[in-house]
Amino acid sequence: MEKLDLNTEWAYIALDLNGLKQANDSLGHSAGDELICAASNCMKFAFASYGKIYRIGGDEFVVLIQESVSNIDSILQVFDVTIHDWHGKYSNLISVSYGVVKSSEQDFDAVQEISKLVDERMYQNKKDYYTTSCNDRRR
Repeated sequence: MEKLDLNTEWAYIALDLNGLKQANDSLGHSAGDELICAASNCMKFAFASYGKIYRIGGDEFVVLIQESVSNIDSILQVFDVTIHDWHGKYSNLISVSYGVVKSSEQDFDAVQEISKLVDERMYQNKKDYYTTSCNDRRR
């Protein structure tokens, strides 16, 4: 991310699995591992042709798109459908919250500014998910 030329066209996506702790606690760590791998595979399917995918934490990922940025909404739609259609051995569904920042939104002075904004958007998306699904994040 530090090597990103802020003067080029890009989209930065922060992604975080929803309910991983709950899956680990109720279904076992094999189920949690399955969800992490599934999320990664769905990201590869949707994003790999357009940019790089990075796992930055246990259930946290970042995607940096530098190709076809103008099609980001369509690319995200493919991701959403892929996640929605996924079914696994231990779990029948997966949920991923994400936030997106595009270079066209404003002039960014530093990578940290982008990271902060994308995290705010991802955490708002996560909050909305837990509010509408009536799931308690602490369980």
